Amino acid sequence: MKHLLYSILGLIAVSTGTAQASDVVTNDKTEEIVTTNVTPETTNVTATQNTTAEKTGWEKALEKLPKLSGYLQTGYQYNSLGNHSSSFQAKRLRLIADGYVTDNVSFRLQIEAFNGISGTTNGRGQKNLQVMDAFATMKVNDALKIRAGQYYLPLGFENYDLSPATLETVDFSDICYRMVCRNTYAYDFIEYGRDLGVMLMGDLAPSGKGFNYLSYNLSLSNGSLPCKDDQNKSKDLVAAVTVRPMKNFNVKASFNWGEYDGTINSVAYKNQDMTRYIFGAWYNDPQGLDLRAEYGHIGSSKDGNAIVKEDGFYALAGYHVGKWLPVVRYSLYRDKVNNASLNNYDQILLGLTYHATARLKFQANYMLSNYTDDAKVSNNDKSSSSKLQIMGIFKF
Repeated sequence: MKHLLYSILGLIAVSTGTAQASDVVTNDKTEEIVTTNVTPETTNVTATQNTTAEKTGWEKALEKLPKLSGYLQTGYQYNSLGNHSSSFQAKRLRLIADGYVTDNVSFRLQIEAFNGISGTTNGRGQKNLQVMDAFATMKVNDALKIRAGQYYLPLGFENYDLSPATLETVDFSDICYRMVCRNTYAYDFIEYGRDLGVMLMGDLAPSGKGFNYLSYNLSLSNGSLPCKDDQNKSKDLVAAVTVRPMKNFNVKASFNWGEYDGTINSVAYKNQDMTRYIFGAWYNDPQGLDLRAEYGHIGSSKDGNAIVKEDGFYALAGYHVGKWLPVVRYSLYRDKVNNASLNNYDQILLGLTYHATARLKFQANYMLSNYTDDAKVSNNDKSSSSKLQIMGIFKF
């Protein structure tokens, strides 16, 4: 771990980017990272004359370096599912570098140091390092930006417009985890909603009121795992349109077509067409009401038989009260191929977030999941389970 951090810092130190330390790199997925402005402030010399202190060589050098930021999410979780589990967790440790290659070309590097999702651990079950983001973005104008590398796909609000640092709850919904993070191999290989490819995006209708009426994304990617070359000729297509009829409110529709490997009655099928649809609406007043709902569907079939057929929905409501954000979320998921799966549930979440400072927030979530009759058999005939999470996010 030390060697990796030193290597990253070494690369940053020799960077020739031209970003000002007080700039914000254009990026669609807000990470809620606080940066420090190292540009000297203007000093008042007399009542009628202001002057700016001359920058030192060190300050000029700092201005050319990328901004290094990140966060740690850690805490405690209890889960009544199965034999019950109680554990302190380090859910995420992110290291992020944002900067500029030229005045109109920015880049992002994001490393995930704690990820313990099935299929991502080593032979001893320990959590591994993972490259999450490694992309460059060229801004031609507001209507056209070109992104290349490994980036987060514009499927739904949660995967593209939110991050663990800005999410109202500790974890995302299963629309994000099971649909967006689905890959062409199997469930135990996680793609984190990322892929390698090229994406066009932009804002087409500025309102003149601080927001854009219409934005779009069009992505062409491998449809494989992060950090892995494609193994076939097929590519994944993702298209998304966001409409903002008024301030703080937007409606988003996203679509994906790709190919999927699946199994029916122990028979393996390769390169089957797979589609994903996610539709949602979101109203968020940073000083008041927060309402968001999304519906998602994923499907793949062979000769009229479903390989994958799943539907998901959630609706979240919260209200910003000073530093506090109480939330309630209802969600459901249905796997219509695997009826006995514990992914067939209705769930209620009660949560509370406290923003102690701009760099520190605490979250407590309680979830009660009620399973369908077929699914509860997989839970020792128990019709429900509960989970408690108490987490802190510490940013730098």
